[in-house]
This record gives sequence, C-alpha cells and structure tokens, in this order.
Amino acid sequence: MDLREKMLDMLGTTAIKENFALSGDLLIAVSFAAMNNANIYFWGEKDLHLYIRLFKDWDLKIHKVVCALPKDFKMVDDVEIISPENLFTDETPNKVLFVSAIDYSIKNAHAFWNGIMAKVLPLACYFISARDRVSMAFNHELFDIDSMFYYQSHKKDLMELFDLFTDYTSKLALYHYVESYVTNCIYKGEQISTRWKYFFGSKYERLYKHLDGECWVNCGASSGDTIFSYLSLNFKPKKIYAFEGSSENYSVLLENISRLPTEKRELIEPINEMIDENTDFEKILAGNKCTLLNADIEGAELPLLRSMKKIIQADRPVIAICVYHFKEDILEIPQFIQSICTGYVYSLRKYTSYYAHWKNTGEMVLYAVPKERALTY
Repeated sequence: MDLREKMLDMLGTTAIKENFALSGDLLIAVSFAAMNNANIYFWGEKDLHLYIRLFKDWDLKIHKVVCALPKDFKMVDDVEIISPENLFTDETPNKVLFVSAIDYSIKNAHAFWNGIMAKVLPLACYFISARDRVSMAFNHELFDIDSMFYYQSHKKDLMELFDLFTDYTSKLALYHYVESYVTNCIYKGEQISTRWKYFFGSKYERLYKHLDGECWVNCGASSGDTIFSYLSLNFKPKKIYAFEGSSENYSVLLENISRLPTEKRELIEPINEMIDENTDFEKILAGNKCTLLNADIEGAELPLLRSMKKIIQADRPVIAICVYHFKEDILEIPQFIQSICTGYVYSLRKYTSYYAHWKNTGEMVLYAVPKERALTY
C-alpha cells in the first residue's frame, strides 16, 4: 500500500490507538467478557464516546449505554442509550456490565452489586475505578473528537493538499499529523530540530533560495530566539520587522536585541503589537518590499495573511507559517494562499514540539515559496 492509499485508509478508520496500560482487574474483566462473547453494557454519564470507542478497540461487542441522567441525544456512536429502569427490565442474555464508579461515587461496590445490580443478572459487573478512569481519561482527554470528525469529513480537501505537495517528506508529515488526531496517537513522523525552523527543512535542507538583503517580517518574535538563529546562520538581511504582542516577551526581546553588535542591532525594528486583520503592514513597511514572512502567533496566522493580502500579491515573499494551532489551519491556510496568488510551491515540515504537547503535533510549518525562489518544482 503506497502512502496515498494509506492516507485514504487512515481517514476512513474510527479506531483509537490504545495509549495506556490495560492490566490488572480491568484486563481480567475485558478478557472475561471477550471469552464469553458478552453483550457489553456501560453505565456512566461522562466520556461516553471515549469508553465506547475503547471497548470497540478491545474487540468487545457494545450493546447498550446506561445513563441515569437524561441526555439530549439517544445514541453515542451507533450505540443506544437507555435508562437504569430499562436496564433492569432488559432480558438480553450474556451481559457484562461496566460501571463508571467515578460518576456515581460508589463507596461499597459489593453492597451495590448485591442490592440493585442483582436485578440485572449479568455474567459479571466491573467497576471502573478512579485510578482506571484517570488512566483512561488523562490519556484521552486531549483526544479531539472535533478534529477527528473535521479531518474525516474533509477527506477531499486533505487529499488535494496531499497531492499539492511534490515531495514525499511533506506528504509523510501530513499523513502523520492527521493520523495523530484521527487515531488519537502521538505524532510518529520525523521531528526536525527547531534550530532550522523557517529557514531549512532537516539540517541545512534548503527549501527555498535565500537572499542577501532579505526584508523579513518576523511575526511572533518572542524573545528573539528565531532572529538570533537566523543571524547565526550568516544570512545578511536588509531589515527585520520583529512583531511581538506580549509585553513581557517584548521586554525580553528588547533586552536580547541590545546584546547584538551595533551593525546587526540596527537591522531590527521591534514592534509590540498584536496582529489581526486590521494591522497596517503597508504603513509599517514604509515602501520596503517584503521578501520573507514567517509566523507563529497562536492562531492568528490566517488573519495575518488576510491583512497582508495585497503585500503578498505584490511582493511574492517566501511564506513560512505555522499551521497547527487550529484544526482548520492545515487546510485553510494553504487554500487562502492559493486563492490570492499563483505560481507557489508548497512543502510541509515538522519541528520538535514542546514537551507539554503530549501528541507532539506542535511546530508544523507550511512553506509557500514563489517559483522564482523555489529549488525544485
């Protein structure tokens, strides 16, 4: 199966990759249910979608979900929700009941079982403890159901983006990025050192022709780390417009810029401003032609592009822009660039995420390079 076929197959899956230890009493209960080909009932109020998908991933037959509190929906996935009263009169044979103890604060499971649950007469009843629940939910609470459904319902757009990339590395990065949301797994692809972010792919992998006299609009300058990285690579810019919206980060940026030699310090114009669709870049650039644009601005990347539409069309800069903050970014950002200018070559590279992103899906950068500065197309 080639990568394109794998991408299509992955977008059609509904499996969640197990990412916590299934062991001890829970493993015994799951195994018991599997051995008896049991009809699984789950009694809980929260995380219903999560539990159902986990049970299915364990190859268990999910028969009904039981909820004591009324819901404004009657199904979870393809499983019917019933009330406890329905459960007590349900004559389905071969039941195994899993109860979320955390939802009902069951202090004495044996008393509960000997009393109310005796009426149900299942093969067995297993109480999902607080520890089990923490193991499940902690590892899954970042499972983004909205993103999963979004990507699966935008299969056509994702495959168009897949085909837009001419290099295998970009296609593979897209595959692993979407896979992490559709199957709820950690990003499994290559992660490049952020030392090269915006300027190279992997170490010194050239994604575009670098210019002397670059006029660089650096959005999300933070402490100035990207500027220092750029200058350390011996590039020779004409001007760097360093935008940083956070006052705290901006103070650190100014302090760090002051450490540079005068001839480099004078190239940088720091700007403490939050970027949105109303940012007046024409006034800020004051006639200078933008040749390089990068952005990591916490989800404001699309408003940035909209505010720079005329400049991008006129100046045709290289664009290196983050596409991981919102689920739509991976599609809408390249679609917007395509809608406003032609003759661009696109690639995707994944840089090392901060440890806090357990999925490791952060630091995904789209490169849009005008053909006159592209190395291959």
